[in-house]
Amino acid sequence: PLAPPAPDHPPGPLPEIGRLEPGRDLVLFKAPPVPAAAAEPEQDTAEMEKGPSPFAGLIDDDIDVRHMSPRQGAELSLDLYIAGILSWDEHAMLAFQPELHPDYNRTIGALIGEKAGPDRPRDFVAEWQRRLAFEIKYNAKDGRLIERTERIVEVLKLAEQPNPFE
Repeated sequence: PLAPPAPDHPPGPLPEIGRLEPGRDLVLFKAPPVPAAAAEPEQDTAEMEKGPSPFAGLIDDDIDVRHMSPRQGAELSLDLYIAGILSWDEHAMLAFQPELHPDYNRTIGALIGEKAGPDRPRDFVAEWQRRLAFEIKYNAKDGRLIERTERIVEVLKLAEQPNPFE
């Protein structure tokens, strides 16, 4: 038998499959068919390189990674994660923008003497390059952290190009 009988079943064999009690016994599940889009064979990499950029449709024309606000950075990070360009850990790093936290002015802002500017544009490429330099200098033993930070810098640099894969 697949499962022990429920306490209110009389001792003996389980009921036949066609005579199961809904909500109480094992329910057979038939997987849905694979969607047509997923069933199509994957394109080879040479063909993909000729095609549209993986950033096409992700980055609005008005978003410039050299002049992007923390709020836009968090949104871009989610879009890049959903598209499969960033891993979960990379997305978590890029999406975490302390200035979006409601207590920023009372905590970090109070310590550094600056008010939050979640909509003030800044150069995200330069900020992440500085962060990479910091991680290399002070966290040299954490290779995975450095790799993730390097990857974010590479993705941001690609995102600033109009069509990075042509």
